[in-house]
Amino acid sequence: MTNISKTIARSGKPHTIGEQLLLPVIEEVLQTMVHHGSLRAVTKSIPLSNNSVQRRVDEMSEDVENILCNILKRQQFGLQLDESTLPNIEALLLGYVGFIKDSEVVQELLFAKELVTDTRGESIFAAVELFFKERGIPMENIACATYGAPASTGKYKGFHSYLKKAVPGVFTIHCVVHRQHLVARNLSSDRLSKSLDAVIKAVNKIKCKPLNYRIFKQLCHENGEEFDRLLLHTEVRWLSRGNCFKRFFSLFNTVVEFLQENKFCALSDDLIVCKSNIAYLRLI
Repeated sequence: MTNISKTIARSGKPHTIGEQLLLPVIEEVLQTMVHHGSLRAVTKSIPLSNNSVQRRVDEMSEDVENILCNILKRQQFGLQLDESTLPNIEALLLGYVGFIKDSEVVQELLFAKELVTDTRGESIFAAVELFFKERGIPMENIACATYGAPASTGKYKGFHSYLKKAVPGVFTIHCVVHRQHLVARNLSSDRLSKSLDAVIKAVNKIKCKPLNYRIFKQLCHENGEEFDRLLLHTEVRWLSRGNCFKRFFSLFNTVVEFLQENKFCALSDDLIVCKSNIAYLRLI
């Protein structure tokens, strides 16, 4: 039953799917193939209730966490922290680790902790320190890499300063995960800046009015596009830049056609001129 629970967990579906969908399907398959009337008793004996699946998933995740923590107790590793805000305004602290295993660099998610009150450096350090104490992982094994928010890099009250007090001489660097975003944010090229502005204007033209959105969606269907809507770009979510440009570039011809048909010729001309720049920006 553990393998079935693992499959349910990987699907990302609610755990009740086992009881509500899988068991009726299994019963129907057996009924059709075996032609036996007492198969309901067989399916009832398969424990796939919501609680059973949840318990097995928790057991598997605890097993994985224990194996990872045992590895970290014995060797040096890099710790990557990131703080994000969920749609319901909860602050979530994510911790990733990178270490050497069998001559290869391995990266794993170590923890996801809710920051109950604030997201100051002191609160972040307290959450990390508590997790390491509970798991028995020596903090001396950390080489820390964090994102560049003041809560992390502040000289006196940032996470770095608290970590260095606990582990003198620890090596701290800026988050390497964000390196492409940092480069893109500081690009001084007028061409790339104008291309970004043109894409944002085009997306806003299409998405700001429900009528434009519906017409564009219909046009995508007529042109046989894989997608039928554009994605918004926001500076707050740094990953949105690449996703926005990838989707925009995949629908580029349809976007230009829509703008030309709706008399936004100046904007469509700008996009055509910037096409090569947009193709480049979708990679960063």
